[in-house]
Amino acid sequence: MDTPALRLTDLTKRFGAVLALDHLHLEVRRGECLGFLGPNGAGKTTTIGLILGLLHPTAGRVEVFGRPVTPRQQAALRQVGALTAAPGFYPYLSGRDNLRLLARLYPEVDDRRVEEVLAEMGLTQAAGRKVKGYSTGMKQRLGLAAALLHRPALLVLDEPTNGLDPVGMAEMRERLRNLKAHGYTIFLSSHLLHEVEQVCDRVGILHHGRLLAVGQVADLLRGKRDLEEVFLETVGQPDGGRK
Repeated sequence: MDTPALRLTDLTKRFGAVLALDHLHLEVRRGECLGFLGPNGAGKTTTIGLILGLLHPTAGRVEVFGRPVTPRQQAALRQVGALTAAPGFYPYLSGRDNLRLLARLYPEVDDRRVEEVLAEMGLTQAAGRKVKGYSTGMKQRLGLAAALLHRPALLVLDEPTNGLDPVGMAEMRERLRNLKAHGYTIFLSSHLLHEVEQVCDRVGILHHGRLLAVGQVADLLRGKRDLEEVFLETVGQPDGGRK
C-alpha cells in the first residue's frame, strides 16, 4: 500500500490549560482532495500549523510522504505548497517580483516557471502591477501561484476562497478541480460547505479538537439533504439553527 501523502497520528496540542487538539488520527491519500471542516475554535488552524512545522506537537506525529515534520524537521515540506487564509506579500512589489523573490528558495524554480504559474492563475496581465493594488481575489490567486511554484505533491489550503465574491469562488473551485485532475493531493480547510461538497473526495469534521467524523462525501451525504445537514448533526446545531 502506498504511503499516505499526509498522516497525523495521535496528534495533540495544548496551549497551557487549553487542549486545542485531542489525539487526532487522520490520513490523506495520494491524489485525493480531503476537506477539513469545523466550527471556529475547532482546532483547524492549530492542525495546519502542526502540519507546516510551525508548532511543536504536545504529543503525536505529523508525517508527509512518510517523513516526520516538526519545527526542527522540515525537509519533507519541500513537497508541500501552502496557502493561508491571508497570504502575505510585499505590497510595493509586483506580483511577478514577489514570486521571483520566493523562487530564490528553490534552486529548481526559474523565471519560466514563475511565468507558468502566473498564466495558470490568470495573472499574466496583472503580473507587473504592485500587489497593493490587487483585489482580494487576485491576492488569493497569487497565493495559490506561490504555493504551486515549486511543483509540490501536496497542497495545504486554508480558506482559499476567503473574501472572494461568487464569481471568484467559482473560479477557485474550478482551479482546485483542475489541480486534482493533474495529480495534486489537496488538504482543504474551509467553512464553505457547498464548496467542499463539490470539490472534495472525503471530509473530516473536527470539533473541540477531536475528529468526530471522516468519510467519503457520497457516504456522508446518504439520506441527507447536503453537507450542511451532515455538519450540523455532527457538531450539534446552534440555537436558532434550522431544524
